[in-house]
Amino acid sequence: MTLGAFFLVVDQNAKIRKKIVYNAPNTPYIYLNDNELLKIRMGHSDKQFVLTILPNYQFYSYKKEVREKRITIQLITGVIIGKEEDTAIHREALKMCMEQFVDKYSEDEDVLKPLMQEAFSKYFDQPELILDKQEVEARLSNRIKELNRQGKFDEAAKLLDKIKKIPKKLYRAHDLAENALKRKDFEKAQKEYENAKNYAKELNEDELVKMYSSKIAFVKRIPALLKKREELVEKAMKGLRTDNFKKAQINFMKAAEVSEELMDARRAEEYALKARALAEYVNVDRQFSS
Repeated sequence: MTLGAFFLVVDQNAKIRKKIVYNAPNTPYIYLNDNELLKIRMGHSDKQFVLTILPNYQFYSYKKEVREKRITIQLITGVIIGKEEDTAIHREALKMCMEQFVDKYSEDEDVLKPLMQEAFSKYFDQPELILDKQEVEARLSNRIKELNRQGKFDEAAKLLDKIKKIPKKLYRAHDLAENALKRKDFEKAQKEYENAKNYAKELNEDELVKMYSSKIAFVKRIPALLKKREELVEKAMKGLRTDNFKKAQINFMKAAEVSEELMDARRAEEYALKARALAEYVNVDRQFSS
Protein backbone atom coordinates (compact mmCIF):
# COMPACT_ATOMS: atom_id res chain seq x y z
CA MET A 1 0.00 0.00 0.00
CA THR A 2 1.29 3.47 -0.89
CA LEU A 3 0.99 5.63 2.22
CA GLY A 4 2.32 8.97 1.02
CA ALA A 5 5.19 10.90 -0.50
CA PHE A 6 7.66 13.60 0.45
CA PHE A 7 10.05 16.20 -0.90
CA LEU A 8 13.15 17.49 0.89
CA VAL A 9 15.58 20.30 0.24
CA VAL A 10 18.93 19.72 1.99
CA ASP A 11 21.46 22.56 2.13
CA GLN A 12 25.25 22.35 1.84
CA ASN A 13 25.54 21.80 5.62
CA ALA A 14 23.25 18.74 5.49
CA LYS A 15 20.43 20.68 7.14
CA ILE A 16 16.83 20.19 6.04
CA ARG A 17 15.79 23.48 4.51
CA LYS A 18 12.32 22.33 3.47
CA LYS A 19 10.21 19.27 4.24
CA ILE A 20 6.97 18.63 2.38
CA VAL A 21 5.09 15.48 3.40
CA TYR A 22 1.83 14.24 1.92
CA ASN A 23 -0.12 11.50 3.68
CA ALA A 24 -2.63 9.61 1.54
CA PRO A 25 -6.27 9.56 2.74
CA ASN A 26 -7.24 6.79 5.17
CA THR A 27 -3.62 5.94 5.99
CA PRO A 28 -1.57 6.33 9.19
CA TYR A 29 -0.18 9.84 9.67
CA ILE A 30 3.57 9.88 9.00
CA TYR A 31 5.46 13.03 9.94
CA LEU A 32 9.11 12.15 9.12
CA ASN A 33 10.82 12.82 12.44
CA ASP A 34 14.44 13.86 12.91
CA ASN A 35 15.66 10.28 13.27
CA GLU A 36 13.95 9.21 10.04
CA LEU A 37 15.27 12.26 8.20
CA LEU A 38 18.79 11.46 9.43
CA LYS A 39 18.53 7.90 8.08
CA ILE A 40 17.40 9.19 4.72
CA ARG A 41 20.18 11.80 4.53
CA MET A 42 22.85 9.31 5.63
CA GLY A 43 21.66 6.84 3.03
CA HIS A 44 21.95 9.45 0.32
CA SER A 45 25.49 10.43 1.29
CA ASP A 46 26.81 8.29 -1.56
CA LYS A 47 23.74 6.91 -3.38
CA GLN A 48 21.01 8.28 -5.62
CA PHE A 49 18.37 5.70 -4.69
CA VAL A 50 17.92 4.67 -1.07
CA LEU A 51 15.59 2.22 0.65
CA THR A 52 15.08 3.18 4.31
CA ILE A 53 13.40 0.40 6.28
CA LEU A 54 11.40 1.13 9.44
CA PRO A 55 9.33 -1.20 11.66
CA ASN A 56 5.94 -0.42 10.09
CA TYR A 57 6.76 1.10 6.70
CA GLN A 58 9.63 2.02 4.41
CA PHE A 59 10.84 5.03 2.44
CA TYR A 60 12.14 4.71 -1.10
CA SER A 61 13.83 7.93 -2.19
CA TYR A 62 15.79 9.53 -5.00
CA LYS A 63 18.38 12.29 -4.77
CA LYS A 64 19.31 14.94 -7.32
CA GLU A 65 22.01 17.57 -6.76
CA VAL A 66 21.58 21.09 -8.10
CA ARG A 67 23.82 24.15 -8.07
CA GLU A 68 22.58 27.22 -6.27
CA LYS A 69 24.95 30.13 -6.85
CA ARG A 70 28.27 28.66 -5.67
CA ILE A 71 26.95 25.86 -3.53
CA THR A 72 25.46 22.42 -4.16
CA ILE A 73 22.20 21.43 -2.52
CA GLN A 74 20.30 18.16 -2.56
CA LEU A 75 16.72 17.63 -3.63
CA ILE A 76 15.11 14.38 -2.48
CA THR A 77 11.80 12.92 -3.60
CA GLY A 78 10.46 9.91 -1.74
CA VAL A 79 7.49 7.57 -1.53
CA ILE A 80 6.19 6.07 1.72
CA ILE A 81 5.07 2.47 1.31
CA GLY A 82 4.04 -0.55 3.38
CA LYS A 83 6.66 -2.83 4.92
CA GLU A 84 6.27 -5.64 2.40
CA GLU A 85 5.60 -3.47 -0.65
CA ASP A 86 7.62 -4.01 -3.83
CA THR A 87 9.48 -0.76 -4.53
CA ALA A 88 10.47 -1.62 -8.12
CA ILE A 89 7.48 0.11 -9.69
CA HIS A 90 8.40 3.39 -8.01
CA ARG A 91 11.98 3.77 -9.29
CA GLU A 92 11.18 5.64 -12.50
CA ALA A 93 8.25 7.38 -10.84
CA LEU A 94 10.61 9.00 -8.32
CA LYS A 95 12.71 10.45 -11.13
CA MET A 96 9.64 11.77 -12.93
CA CYS A 97 8.34 13.24 -9.68
CA MET A 98 11.67 15.02 -9.17
CA GLU A 99 11.23 16.87 -12.46
CA GLN A 100 8.11 18.51 -11.01
CA PHE A 101 10.19 20.07 -8.24
CA VAL A 102 13.57 20.91 -9.80
CA ASP A 103 12.46 24.32 -11.04
CA LYS A 104 10.15 25.06 -8.11
CA TYR A 105 12.04 23.93 -5.00
CA SER A 106 12.59 27.54 -3.90
CA GLU A 107 8.84 28.23 -3.82
CA ASP A 108 6.95 28.61 -0.53
CA GLU A 109 5.32 25.62 1.16
CA ASP A 110 1.84 26.73 0.14
CA VAL A 111 2.96 26.16 -3.47
CA LEU A 112 4.89 22.95 -2.86
CA LYS A 113 2.25 21.15 -0.78
CA PRO A 114 -0.41 21.04 -3.54
CA LEU A 115 2.35 20.09 -5.98
CA MET A 116 3.29 17.15 -3.75
CA GLN A 117 -0.34 16.02 -3.53
CA GLU A 118 -0.65 16.23 -7.31
CA ALA A 119 2.62 14.33 -7.80
CA PHE A 120 1.47 11.59 -5.43
CA SER A 121 -1.73 11.09 -7.36
CA LYS A 122 0.06 11.14 -10.69
CA TYR A 123 3.15 9.03 -9.97
CA PHE A 124 2.66 6.91 -6.86
CA ASP A 125 -1.01 6.26 -6.16
CA GLN A 126 -1.94 5.11 -9.66
CA PRO A 127 0.23 1.94 -9.69
CA GLU A 128 -1.70 0.73 -6.66
CA LEU A 129 -5.10 1.56 -8.12
CA ILE A 130 -4.46 -0.17 -11.41
CA LEU A 131 -3.92 -3.47 -9.63
CA ASP A 132 -7.48 -3.20 -8.33
CA LYS A 133 -9.80 -5.00 -10.76
CA GLN A 134 -12.77 -2.80 -9.93
CA GLU A 135 -10.68 0.31 -10.45
CA VAL A 136 -9.45 -0.87 -13.84
CA GLU A 137 -12.96 -1.72 -14.98
CA ALA A 138 -14.37 1.56 -13.68
CA ARG A 139 -11.70 3.49 -15.55
CA LEU A 140 -12.39 1.60 -18.78
CA SER A 141 -16.12 2.10 -18.35
CA ASN A 142 -15.61 5.84 -17.94
CA ARG A 143 -13.59 5.90 -21.15
CA ILE A 144 -16.45 4.24 -23.02
CA LYS A 145 -18.88 6.81 -21.64
CA GLU A 146 -16.59 9.63 -22.72
CA LEU A 147 -16.21 8.19 -26.23
CA ASN A 148 -19.99 7.92 -26.56
CA ARG A 149 -20.38 11.46 -25.26
CA GLN A 150 -18.01 12.63 -27.98
CA GLY A 151 -19.95 10.71 -30.62
CA LYS A 152 -17.11 8.24 -31.23
CA PHE A 153 -19.43 5.25 -31.24
CA ASP A 154 -17.22 2.92 -33.30
CA GLU A 155 -14.28 3.46 -30.94
CA ALA A 156 -16.53 2.90 -27.95
CA ALA A 157 -17.81 -0.36 -29.45
CA LYS A 158 -14.27 -1.59 -30.13
CA LEU A 159 -13.19 -0.78 -26.58
CA LEU A 160 -16.27 -2.51 -25.20
CA ASP A 161 -15.41 -5.63 -27.17
CA LYS A 162 -11.87 -5.56 -25.74
CA ILE A 163 -13.20 -5.14 -22.22
CA LYS A 164 -15.14 -8.37 -22.57
CA LYS A 165 -11.96 -10.35 -23.30
CA ILE A 166 -8.73 -8.66 -22.24
CA PRO A 167 -8.93 -7.65 -18.54
CA LYS A 168 -9.32 -11.25 -17.33
CA LYS A 169 -6.23 -12.22 -19.33
CA LEU A 170 -4.40 -9.24 -17.87
CA TYR A 171 -5.25 -10.16 -14.27
CA ARG A 172 -4.23 -13.77 -14.84
CA ALA A 173 -0.89 -12.78 -16.41
CA HIS A 174 -0.24 -10.42 -13.50
CA ASP A 175 -0.96 -13.11 -10.89
CA LEU A 176 1.16 -15.69 -12.73
CA ALA A 177 4.05 -13.23 -12.92
CA GLU A 178 3.85 -12.34 -9.23
CA ASN A 179 3.73 -16.00 -8.20
CA ALA A 180 6.65 -16.87 -10.49
CA LEU A 181 8.68 -14.04 -9.01
CA LYS A 182 8.03 -15.36 -5.49
CA ARG A 183 9.26 -18.79 -6.64
CA LYS A 184 12.34 -17.12 -8.17
CA ASP A 185 11.33 -18.40 -11.60
CA PHE A 186 12.56 -15.23 -13.28
CA GLU A 187 12.13 -16.44 -16.86
CA LYS A 188 8.46 -17.25 -16.22
CA ALA A 189 7.94 -13.96 -14.35
CA GLN A 190 9.42 -11.93 -17.21
CA LYS A 191 7.29 -13.75 -19.77
CA GLU A 192 4.06 -13.15 -17.84
CA TYR A 193 4.89 -9.50 -17.14
CA GLU A 194 5.46 -9.10 -20.88
CA ASN A 195 2.03 -10.65 -21.50
CA ALA A 196 0.45 -8.32 -18.96
CA LYS A 197 2.14 -5.32 -20.57
CA ASN A 198 0.87 -6.33 -24.00
CA TYR A 199 -2.68 -6.67 -22.69
CA ALA A 200 -2.35 -3.25 -21.07
CA LYS A 201 -1.22 -1.82 -24.42
CA GLU A 202 -4.31 -3.25 -26.11
CA LEU A 203 -6.42 -1.42 -23.54
CA ASN A 204 -4.36 1.78 -23.89
CA GLU A 205 -3.66 1.71 -20.15
CA ASP A 206 -0.46 3.78 -20.38
CA GLU A 207 0.30 3.92 -16.65
CA LEU A 208 -0.08 0.17 -16.39
CA VAL A 209 2.27 -0.28 -19.35
CA LYS A 210 4.86 1.88 -17.55
CA MET A 211 4.51 -0.17 -14.39
CA TYR A 212 5.02 -3.48 -16.17
CA SER A 213 7.93 -2.07 -18.16
CA SER A 214 9.57 -1.17 -14.85
CA LYS A 215 8.83 -4.63 -13.47
CA ILE A 216 10.29 -6.32 -16.54
CA ALA A 217 13.48 -4.26 -16.37
CA PHE A 218 13.83 -5.15 -12.69
CA VAL A 219 13.27 -8.87 -13.22
CA LYS A 220 15.86 -8.93 -16.01
CA ARG A 221 18.47 -7.58 -13.61
CA ILE A 222 17.76 -9.97 -10.73
CA PRO A 223 19.93 -12.97 -11.82
CA ALA A 224 22.99 -10.78 -12.40
CA LEU A 225 22.45 -8.96 -9.10
CA LEU A 226 22.09 -12.26 -7.22
CA LYS A 227 25.32 -13.53 -8.75
CA LYS A 228 27.09 -10.27 -7.91
CA ARG A 229 25.89 -10.44 -4.29
CA GLU A 230 27.00 -14.06 -3.97
CA GLU A 231 30.50 -13.12 -5.18
CA LEU A 232 30.69 -10.15 -2.80
CA VAL A 233 29.65 -12.29 0.19
CA GLU A 234 32.22 -14.92 -0.76
CA LYS A 235 34.92 -12.21 -0.89
CA ALA A 236 33.77 -10.92 2.49
CA MET A 237 33.92 -14.41 4.01
CA LYS A 238 37.38 -14.94 2.53
CA GLY A 239 38.44 -11.70 4.16
CA LEU A 240 37.21 -13.00 7.52
CA ARG A 241 39.01 -16.33 7.05
CA THR A 242 42.30 -14.54 6.29
CA ASP A 243 41.86 -11.89 9.02
CA ASN A 244 41.56 -9.18 6.36
CA PHE A 245 38.72 -7.43 8.17
CA LYS A 246 38.87 -4.29 6.05
CA LYS A 247 38.30 -6.36 2.93
CA ALA A 248 35.42 -8.16 4.64
CA GLN A 249 33.86 -4.88 5.75
CA ILE A 250 34.00 -3.35 2.26
CA ASN A 251 32.48 -6.40 0.58
CA PHE A 252 29.71 -6.80 3.15
CA MET A 253 28.76 -3.15 2.58
CA LYS A 254 28.70 -3.69 -1.18
CA ALA A 255 26.56 -6.81 -0.66
CA ALA A 256 24.15 -4.69 1.41
CA GLU A 257 23.89 -2.16 -1.43
CA VAL A 258 23.17 -4.90 -3.97
CA SER A 259 20.53 -6.28 -1.60
CA GLU A 260 18.87 -2.87 -1.57
CA GLU A 261 18.77 -2.96 -5.37
CA LEU A 262 17.13 -6.38 -5.08
CA MET A 263 14.64 -4.94 -2.55
CA ASP A 264 15.79 -7.67 -0.15
CA ALA A 265 15.37 -5.76 3.10
CA ARG A 266 16.39 -8.61 5.40
CA ARG A 267 19.71 -9.29 3.65
CA ALA A 268 20.40 -5.57 3.21
CA GLU A 269 20.08 -5.06 6.96
CA GLU A 270 22.06 -8.21 7.77
CA TYR A 271 25.07 -7.30 5.60
CA ALA A 272 25.00 -3.63 6.59
CA LEU A 273 25.12 -4.60 10.29
CA LYS A 274 28.09 -6.90 9.63
CA ALA A 275 29.86 -4.13 7.70
CA ARG A 276 29.31 -1.60 10.49
CA ALA A 277 30.50 -4.02 13.15
CA LEU A 278 33.65 -4.76 11.15
CA ALA A 279 34.25 -1.06 10.51
CA GLU A 280 34.17 -0.41 14.27
CA TYR A 281 36.54 -3.33 14.85
CA VAL A 282 38.97 -2.05 12.19
CA ASN A 283 38.93 1.45 13.73
CA VAL A 284 39.60 0.13 17.24
CA ASP A 285 42.32 -2.21 15.97
CA ARG A 286 43.97 0.70 14.12
CA GLN A 287 43.96 2.86 17.26
CA PHE A 288 45.62 0.17 19.38
CA SER A 289 48.11 -0.65 16.62
CA SER A 290 49.30 2.95 16.20
